Amino acid sequence: MTEIYIPERNDIVWLDFEPKKGKEIGKYRPALVLSSRVYNQQTGLLICCPVSTSIRGGTTEVKVKNLDQPSVVAASLIQTLSWKNRKVKKITKAEKGVMEEVLIRILPLIGAEQVIENILSKT
Repeated sequence: MTEIYIPERNDIVWLDFEPKKGKEIGKYRPALVLSSRVYNQQTGLLICCPVSTSIRGGTTEVKVKNLDQPSVVAASLIQTLSWKNRKVKKITKAEKGVMEEVLIRILPLIGAEQVIENILSKT
């Protein structure tokens, strides 16, 4: 019996982003998994950011150096997708520091930096 691969936080995986709508990113492409293995296993979903070889130099892009081509994580394109139905396949783990850089770029997008500042000012 073949063991089923369950994506883990910090994995870079192949994932099918079709169908896409509007300005969403599409195709079967790499993605950085943000959510934990436990969440992914329990829900059949994963939270991720797509990885692209179209490097535009935007402030929400994070360079990935351990793939076949120069690539960036598109930190502004957070998606929750069914890994079970989107042909997930592990590529590798993101190199050290990539996850932290992605999270640093996501926090202001969702207003979390203000929450963190408020919590820290109360301690």
